[in-house]
Amino acid sequence: MKSLLLLLVLAYHLSVQAQIISTTTEPVAKKSKSRDTSSILYVDFQRLNSHPNLVQNTNFLSIPLGERANETSLKTWSYQFGLCSPLTKHLYFDGGLALVQAGEQYSWNSNSTDSSYRYTTKYRYFGMPLQVKYQTGKDFVFFIGAGVLPQLFQSYEQAINWTDSLGNAGKQTINDESMCQSFVLSALASTGIQLNFQGNYGLRFSVYYRYQLTNSYGPYQYFKHYSSGLGGGIALTRKL
Repeated sequence: MKSLLLLLVLAYHLSVQAQIISTTTEPVAKKSKSRDTSSILYVDFQRLNSHPNLVQNTNFLSIPLGERANETSLKTWSYQFGLCSPLTKHLYFDGGLALVQAGEQYSWNSNSTDSSYRYTTKYRYFGMPLQVKYQTGKDFVFFIGAGVLPQLFQSYEQAINWTDSLGNAGKQTINDESMCQSFVLSALASTGIQLNFQGNYGLRFSVYYRYQLTNSYGPYQYFKHYSSGLGGGIALTRKL
């Protein structure tokens, strides 16, 4: 009889202990399901007005710029996929991969005949934009940031169109990858707003400024080439 009572007391004690453990561990399980939704993935479409800065390469030869001094800016598209993650409450790291384009254009028309000559030049790079941003807000977010943009050269393309004095037209495309450096570095700054909607999706509207720090051309080219750009971007975002 005493053994039976002892077994009943032991069983009751184990049952109470199991209930205590289950009630204390349940909130922990619920807590583990909560996730930080501050990080976002995004796809960004950027349109920048790319402006050339051409100077003499005095380390090689002092050749005058000539008509190349009359090159003007060219609007180009760039595309970026990236991740923006919090470092602190208001500081964020924004990094990704991008197809970066820069360029310039030139146009000449004769005052006395039908002769004309024009070209557009595009430089394409694979880039890795890296920025540190300050952000504030929840559903309506303001941000401002700065960083660097390492770029690996992909292609050089110059599309030329002309007409002679009789009005006959011609065109040519030049792809000369030997004249360009394989790597350039640019400084990058951005500001804008982000709108977060229900369902973890949102839109981001940005203003970008990009300034090339290193020469696009090789050391034995006549000129040194740098590019700067100002424009905007719109991105589709999704919280993680």
